[in-house]
Amino acid sequence: MTKAILKSVPLFADLDPADLDKLCEMLTRVALDEREILFCEGDRGESCYVIESGDIEIFKAVGGREVLLAVRSPGEVIGEMALFEDAPRIASARARSKASLLTIEKHELEKLLATSLTAARAMFYTTLGRLRQTETMLRQSEKMAQVGTLTAGVAHELNNPAAAVRRGTDQLLNAVESYAVAMGAVDGTPPSDLADLVRDRARRPVALDPLDRSDRESAAESWLDDHGIEGAWELAPQLVSLGIDLETAGARWTGDELSNILRWVAASAQVHALLEEIGQGAGRISEIVKSLKTYSYLDQAPSQEIDVHEGIESTLVMLRGKLKGIEVVRRFDPALPKIHAWGSELNQVWTNLLDNAADALGGKGTITIRTRAEGPDWVVVEVEDNGPGIPREIQDRVFDAFFTTKPPGKGTGLGLEISWRIVVDRHRGELKLHSRPGSTVFQVWLSRNPARAAVAPATTSRISEADVREILESVKTIAVVGIRDNSDVPAHTVPAYLKEHGYRVIPVNPALREVLGEKSWPDLKSVPEPVDLVLIFRRPEAVPPIMSDAIAIGAKVVWMQEGIRNDDAAREGEAHGLTVVMDTCIRSAHRRMMREKP
Repeated sequence: MTKAILKSVPLFADLDPADLDKLCEMLTRVALDEREILFCEGDRGESCYVIESGDIEIFKAVGGREVLLAVRSPGEVIGEMALFEDAPRIASARARSKASLLTIEKHELEKLLATSLTAARAMFYTTLGRLRQTETMLRQSEKMAQVGTLTAGVAHELNNPAAAVRRGTDQLLNAVESYAVAMGAVDGTPPSDLADLVRDRARRPVALDPLDRSDRESAAESWLDDHGIEGAWELAPQLVSLGIDLETAGARWTGDELSNILRWVAASAQVHALLEEIGQGAGRISEIVKSLKTYSYLDQAPSQEIDVHEGIESTLVMLRGKLKGIEVVRRFDPALPKIHAWGSELNQVWTNLLDNAADALGGKGTITIRTRAEGPDWVVVEVEDNGPGIPREIQDRVFDAFFTTKPPGKGTGLGLEISWRIVVDRHRGELKLHSRPGSTVFQVWLSRNPARAAVAPATTSRISEADVREILESVKTIAVVGIRDNSDVPAHTVPAYLKEHGYRVIPVNPALREVLGEKSWPDLKSVPEPVDLVLIFRRPEAVPPIMSDAIAIGAKVVWMQEGIRNDDAAREGEAHGLTVVMDTCIRSAHRRMMREKP
């Protein structure tokens, strides 16, 4: 019976009879009741299964709900994907009805695929088809989940101003009636100076602390009572908010005229205040709707010249509810050029990066967004959070489909993969990750015109702005290789600048004996003290031996000044644990970073 079932499965159909008999001996049978779980998302995959009878549901938890990916029937193999990747299972399996399955251990499957080309080919096509099907369904689920998140955020943002407008309009009906009565009691036209004061104070009420306000209202109420004006307790708060001088009013009017004027002033103030409240609420609603249209690029061409800052700001409005409790710091380049791009797709990237950062912070922390132009052709956007960071051993996998650092049910593992496709495939840019505890930075490189872009630069700075800042703040001693004594060239003015700003500068140039008041050494190995950073002012082809010396003396950072880059040398340095910065002016970076410091 078992052999007949295996023969019907393409994976085992062409196995040698002896191998098939051997495989049958090693199989174990698993029986499941209806709704019983076979394995769960996140479990380690140690075996796969052949369904003997019954149906098995494959499902994934996304955003607190189950997404049914497939229903597998007798004769199908399940659970094999986690074995191939040696990774946690990306979905769960549950019996739809009573079911029986044959278990194949990992080592047996590996042996089978190594010895049978037909089995390997059948498994390849089976796995490929399932990956495509799973990705298609989860992509749709991811989009719907994102729409749900944004909808909830927009609804939350609209609720307060909409409630203010509704409350204001309800109160305005009674206020207008009171105003009409008060207006009718005034003899002639109300004083224009008081009318102007009421309009102005509706927009800019008198600022008082609670204790001072309470004292003034109490004094105003007593004054009104002393002058025989009814309803003093109702009039006093309005008159205090307007800053009305009651002694001056008492000298200007008396008796019923004074009472009528003050009642008109209070009624008029209430109407204007309610109109101001309604106007503010309506304005806030209009702002949110405008942000929503900007975010979705409604009524606009899909590909056009866009303002990156505008897209980020509209995304922040959409995610304001998700970002509650988190400080958002903007380090925007005011001269950032516009780029030609698919705006709504880039907003999806900002949404994914900000959403991930918010999840990492758990409602408390700081997200810093930086923008800058890099040369004439590129714009760089960085999204940094000060959360726990992403472990180094999994950083290479964060852009893989289905890979997620979130617990089961909290993510599909497609957000960053979708962002990668949008940035790299769609816009011909780059999406990079730099992470350590306390700083996770996603760096987005975008061409100003993707249609003409080749490939994003290998990078003019191999590290993030946050890492550059940390270097500039932590290093103390800088050995300058190729320093000059000519005060008109960068190889002199840049080290001089660094020395003026507190760094210990060690000249390295065999042609000089002294420069900047310091002894010059012939090479790095001759320097008698520890060096934190090696700054290079030499031609690119001269960099490799300098890099070797920097490794030998235990330097932490090698910085190739603007116009200097050698990728082979950089790779050698990074392989030995050095941080490498290329083609970047350290003086310009220092000025920019130190200006950013609070």
